[in-house]
Amino acid sequence: MRRAEEAGCSALVVTADSPRFGRRTRDLRNGFDDLPPGCAAENMRDLPGALPGALTDIPMHPAASWRDFAETVGMTSLPVWVKGVLHPADARLAVEHGAAGVIVSNHGGRQCDTAAASVDCLPAVVDAVAGAVPVVLDGGVRRGGDVAVALALGAAAVGVGRPVLWGLAAKGAAGVREVLRTLLDEYDHTLALCGGRRNADLSADMVVRGDAAW
Repeated sequence: MRRAEEAGCSALVVTADSPRFGRRTRDLRNGFDDLPPGCAAENMRDLPGALPGALTDIPMHPAASWRDFAETVGMTSLPVWVKGVLHPADARLAVEHGAAGVIVSNHGGRQCDTAAASVDCLPAVVDAVAGAVPVVLDGGVRRGGDVAVALALGAAAVGVGRPVLWGLAAKGAAGVREVLRTLLDEYDHTLALCGGRRNADLSADMVVRGDAAW
């Protein structure tokens, strides 16, 4: 946390759905259990207690609790968000323990392959938080229409992960800009087709789910 503060970060995010690594059968089948030679998680280098230049394994804490989260909040002046929330009861606990925001995420389905989709859990989390803190949707955002659905269901914003990485891999920084520009253009198009001119014009009754009807 000290390193993040000194680096100028504006917030911290605690990932709550990773008490241990997920069981990823494709990785197990391919023998992929670590980064390839020459690649490293650089944020884990030169941590306190390690030898100069040495890497520290990413620690997993199955016994971590909401009390630990509250202590984390009290140790920094930065706002602390919690990521990986799907259940409304956990969203309420996050607020009660000092979370500055809640990120609804199923970790891309990579932690538990039977977890519900983030967007399906979003409305209940928004209701549980009841405006106390912002709620962000993470996961499954591939088109601008996905952004519109999330905002209509009460999200304050969305997280975009894999599309940005795909753009980076294809064209570097220019690829990232192209992905984000495309998402914005698609979102503006969807917003206009919904009869809206601003984010607040989107509402939950615009989203029809399954066999539901108005």
